[in-house]
Amino acid sequence: MSSYNHLTLKDRECILLGVTLKDTYQVIAQRIGCSKATVSREIKRNGGRKAYSAVKVQENYQGRRLKSRRPRLLTNLKLRDFILHCIVQRQWSPEQISGRLAHENSEWRISYNT
Repeated sequence: MSSYNHLTLKDRECILLGVTLKDTYQVIAQRIGCSKATVSREIKRNGGRKAYSAVKVQENYQGRRLKSRRPRLLTNLKLRDFILHCIVQRQWSPEQISGRLAHENSEWRISYNT
């Protein structure tokens, strides 16, 4: 199990406070309970000591997290309609639908669990 945790807004505000007070990376790291390398990377990635903004950095982080997620399959309305048609009209099982899409070399790929 990894001991890695993402920085929170509170952690980033502590970093901003430390940057404002001109604390060392070690002091800031001890305050939030992480390594000084984490603090150093966080500050360097996000504008340096002169331009660091906790709120802006947190917004960027949340945006990256949302983009990194796999999109939901059934938000694609054509795929959703196809699956509903196969289940309701043709009375196919999920395994049959998944197999049919694979057989036809469709651009859609779903598991029958989906």
